[in-house]
Amino acid sequence: MALFSVKMRSSKGGVHISGAERIVKEEEVEQTVLELLRRAKHHSRGEADFINVKVEKLKKEPLKLKALPVFEVRSRLPVEEVLRRLSYPLIPEELVVKTYKLLLKGPAPNGSVMRGAAVIEVPEGRRLEEDRFKGVRASMLDGTEELRRELQRLAGDKFTENFAEALVLSTKVLHHPDVLGELCISDDPDYTTGYISLKGKGYFRVEGIKPKGLKKGGRAIFVKKGCSFKKLAEYLKGEPVIVTEASGYFSLEL
Repeated sequence: MALFSVKMRSSKGGVHISGAERIVKEEEVEQTVLELLRRAKHHSRGEADFINVKVEKLKKEPLKLKALPVFEVRSRLPVEEVLRRLSYPLIPEELVVKTYKLLLKGPAPNGSVMRGAAVIEVPEGRRLEEDRFKGVRASMLDGTEELRRELQRLAGDKFTENFAEALVLSTKVLHHPDVLGELCISDDPDYTTGYISLKGKGYFRVEGIKPKGLKKGGRAIFVKKGCSFKKLAEYLKGEPVIVTEASGYFSLEL
């Protein structure tokens, strides 16, 4: 059975607004393209003046993965302290705080939002991405409808499409053997729930990770010392992945 990757990216004045992708059967391609076009035209960051939709037949069978377990973090502690407690001892406490502050101010050299993720080597904090404006993107991924329905049931009113897509993306990222964690802050000014995912632990949703109205944010991937950036980028961009089922949804008090 042929499967196709359908990707959408939109921008305004050269500034990224939104992006999404699906992996679907051939007969679902047309409907999926229309759905992603509608999404591109209605976004809180504004009306796009450029929309790109790319349809590509997969050359190999997708890897089937189970989603990371999800933890809804409840805490009155400052965000920096929450991140310290969650990441220790996998990622040095001060490195995760430094990275958090970098994403809030804009991780590109000019202080803007990067198009992809920064890649940060643990424990020293050396950045590995070859282009600090471009970074690296995770692509060729999707979650099944069964996964979305299960997440809706488990998360209730906490469920959003942004959350489901982020969980799928982070599940793929964390599957790479050299990845230790991923920190994400949306650059959508209205979306203030971010996450940190950690190898062997799970996906931790952190509410109020940034002030409402802030148009900065981004992703950072923490990797083991000696990680090959080239091999990591090849996996993130080219290995097709479908996340098929949830691993649970839990509450965590800090």
